[in-house]
Amino acid sequence: IYTLSLHDALPISIHRHHRVAALLLTILPLAALLAGCESAGTSRIVHVAERPRWTAGDSWTYRGKGREGAYTITRQVLREGVFEGQDAYEVQAGDSRYWYTKQLGYLARVTGDRTVRRAMPPEDWQWPLQVGKSWSATVTWVDGAEQDRRFVLTGVWAVEAYEEVKTPAGTFQAFKVSRREIESGASQEFWYSPAVKGWVKLRGADTAVGAYEEELTAFS
Repeated sequence: IYTLSLHDALPISIHRHHRVAALLLTILPLAALLAGCESAGTSRIVHVAERPRWTAGDSWTYRGKGREGAYTITRQVLREGVFEGQDAYEVQAGDSRYWYTKQLGYLARVTGDRTVRRAMPPEDWQWPLQVGKSWSATVTWVDGAEQDRRFVLTGVWAVEAYEEVKTPAGTFQAFKVSRREIESGASQEFWYSPAVKGWVKLRGADTAVGAYEEELTAFS
């Protein structure tokens, strides 16, 4: 390590001047190199969420507000099973049962013994999650409750942020994931937290059920 004071740089003689100049020419590139190495060595933490594994009994309770006012809903995993040949999770929510793929993609909604909505192919989440990641999926939605009406919609997904989210169930670090339908303009936002293996907050606008917002109040 070289240290030069102001007095070191004063020209005592031509010879001394050349020696100092030569020394400076040696030091300055070295200092620049070290600064560059320090800058290049700066590390950045990259947060990644791997695909969760749900098990029977996992549950999440939300406080929500939608077109018809305030509500509370609990989504509980009933079991791992097979839906139309695909490994999936069966989840109870209100009076309906929902099937999700192991990638947490929506498969179907079942009421009683009737499938009232189906997604073909399912709109899978793309794991692992990482800020900056994006994907799209074109899905045919079949509404069995209305004489098999079909809608083809393309959803564009993006992992926008990794941020702190405060809910009645606690404060969590979560990945903010957005989904936008090209054809309808509907949009949804999900805050997924690895700590709860699910969403701690959800928000939708211009969806089939109107605008809504939900936040986690309990989980197990």
